[in-house]
Amino acid sequence: MKKSFDHIQNSWLYRLSKAIGDVVIISALFLLFCLPVVTIGASVTALYYTVYRKFYKKSDEVTKDFMRSIKDNLKNGVIIHLIYLLYSAIVGFNIYFAFNGLGGVKLPDWYVVVSFIPVFPVIFTLPFVYPLMARFSNGIKGTLTNSYTLCMINFPKFLLIWLILILALAVSVCFPPAALVIPTGAMYLTQMITEKAFARALAVEKKREEKADASEVTADG
Repeated sequence: MKKSFDHIQNSWLYRLSKAIGDVVIISALFLLFCLPVVTIGASVTALYYTVYRKFYKKSDEVTKDFMRSIKDNLKNGVIIHLIYLLYSAIVGFNIYFAFNGLGGVKLPDWYVVVSFIPVFPVIFTLPFVYPLMARFSNGIKGTLTNSYTLCMINFPKFLLIWLILILALAVSVCFPPAALVIPTGAMYLTQMITEKAFARALAVEKKREEKADASEVTADG
């Protein structure tokens, strides 16, 4: 009986079914924790962490991994998400006024172009902010500033992340059942970019520290 069960577990069909099941569970948990809206940031962070643990660390405890990340990053995830929501609302109103005027006052035509400039901080931080929170402890300010730095040094790869996210959202809207697999699939593709960026940044930082240590040794000598 045990040999038969082991044979089933080692079959490609069982492994495929389990992998698909885990993908659906991760995506379902992500969607569930996005429902309160204010927890979207923490849910995206947990999605990244769980996908990383599943496909990079070969973890089979997807539910535990997701809930652990939610618990660890709930506060910072909510705060950062609220920052983005508030900032986006201000930017949105600014763009609206640029096109429609303020009260009875018509704003200059050149202000329409200027009104889009405040959008760039969102564009140049959002692709890395939640992956950073999932993988490192930098605090809110450090997470935002490091996200901006990573976007700058990985240009235009961070635009590819935006493309993945936009396509994932479009597919989910056009075909809602796909939402049970799209979040996990999109995050897996995103990790192919972000994890390489993290590894590169850590390698640069390590070399910098080694160089600084060598300089201190030389100075002491």
